[in-house]
Amino acid sequence: MGSVRRMRTPLPDKFTERPRLSCRERRESEVSGPSHDGGVSVLGAVTFIDVTSVGPWQGGLKRGGMMEMRNFPRWGTASRAKAAAFAMTAGLLASPWATGNDGDLDPSFGVAGVAFMGLTAAGLELPPKPVVQPDGKILICSMLSSGGPSADDMLIARFNADGTPDNTFDFDGKVTIDFDGRSDGCNALALQANGKIVAIGTSTNQMDFNSDFAAARLNADGSLDQTFGAGTGKVLVPFDVGGNLGDTAGGVAMQPDGKIIVVGWVNVDTANVDFGVVRLLPDGTRDTTFNSTGRVTVAFDFPGSGNLDQGDSVVIDAAGRILVGGIADTGAAGAADFALARLLPNGQLDPAFDADGRLTIGFDLGDTRGDLSYQTILQSDGKIVMVGAADTGSGAINNDVAIARLLPDGSPDPDFGIGGKVVVPFDLVTNGSDVATGVVEDSVGRLIMAGVGLDALSTNGKAIALRLRPDGALDQTFGIFGKKIYDFGGDTALFSGVALQGTQIIASGFRAIGMDADNLVARLQVDLIFANGFD
Repeated sequence: MGSVRRMRTPLPDKFTERPRLSCRERRESEVSGPSHDGGVSVLGAVTFIDVTSVGPWQGGLKRGGMMEMRNFPRWGTASRAKAAAFAMTAGLLASPWATGNDGDLDPSFGVAGVAFMGLTAAGLELPPKPVVQPDGKILICSMLSSGGPSADDMLIARFNADGTPDNTFDFDGKVTIDFDGRSDGCNALALQANGKIVAIGTSTNQMDFNSDFAAARLNADGSLDQTFGAGTGKVLVPFDVGGNLGDTAGGVAMQPDGKIIVVGWVNVDTANVDFGVVRLLPDGTRDTTFNSTGRVTVAFDFPGSGNLDQGDSVVIDAAGRILVGGIADTGAAGAADFALARLLPNGQLDPAFDADGRLTIGFDLGDTRGDLSYQTILQSDGKIVMVGAADTGSGAINNDVAIARLLPDGSPDPDFGIGGKVVVPFDLVTNGSDVATGVVEDSVGRLIMAGVGLDALSTNGKAIALRLRPDGALDQTFGIFGKKIYDFGGDTALFSGVALQGTQIIASGFRAIGMDADNLVARLQVDLIFANGFD
């Protein structure tokens, strides 16, 4: 029996095959523990586009076959001509690095600020985030069509700090991993303290389409670590709690003791999907001190909903508690909320967190009441940040970037936006969808987000970035009025995640030209001299 699929709608069709759910508010009358209502701070739009011409990273993998990028929601971004015309009228269109503004592409990185891998068959299931090593080298991952019986393999690549391929990583900067002929993709990476690299994703049996959590560990040189996975460097973790159904891994975090937390979603039967969490020992075996089996499922199960709850991001707090972010199905088609669960170190739900260890956040601004979370992080002060998209449309879906910040106990942060929530539209076309796929906090408490905005409704998009001040206001020193749009050529481009390299911003993503899709990494400039707003 094949795995159950569901819809998360705002990433471009070119990058996604597997549908994902949208979300809405959890109601006090339906589920124990209050949801967080209140007003939403909606910040203004921008229409400036950077037009850059950059070349590919030469020497990509020479394998045939096309892999569509999967699972991204559909978005909208204004046409390049319209946006450029507005910018020229305003006197804003200049060389991308002429003024050296925060958010401009860094010309000392890659080629004109961007490094491409030179692939034609990259793809994604979930938006993977970059990982920056202590030495400044950059790790990214995705799936890659192998052109062979296994269909797709995990792809892990490493760049030097300047954006050139790191030839000390498997000789050409790229590694592919196949799980015994199955179709595989990498959705997240984590770096261990000893420099080893953990890659997690999903592996699908091509005979019955049953999919499982998949984890691999690499040595620093890109070779498979034979101390992991019984000498193979690879581990499959089936839940199969509902029989031969599909499980998808979306996030990973390392505990200080070397144990590995992997999260995603699990089909518990043909009609129900729950958060799935597994903890692995350093050798890749399941940790039986974690809920006795090493595995936990968490259901939100709103009355009247399709019971489709999806976890795809994980962080560990200073007390060792595990926060799993994602979305919860809350009712009618397209209705969902940001969803967050907190587990104790033993795998049990934490009753000190919103009464039952679970909460949802509804923006509830559009007809569908569909709110989608893509990443959860912890700030340095312990506050919780979730980013994604909220439908704000009336009569038609219009997804805008959505950010929520919670206090450590799960209550909304009154010092952020309105009621702990902020919405930022780009709206490059009417009802165009804008999504934040990743977020990082900088050294002065600002939040930097990256993602995509659609400029042709469900098909084409451009990479976007924005920066908020600690109170949730757009940071006017970043880009144009706090926001930036990046045109990397081709039909569609997006940022799938963001990280810091010192003070500079690293954003990874994808670009599609016709039927070809490639991975990219960009570096955005930051000047901290006026970071406290005295400019």
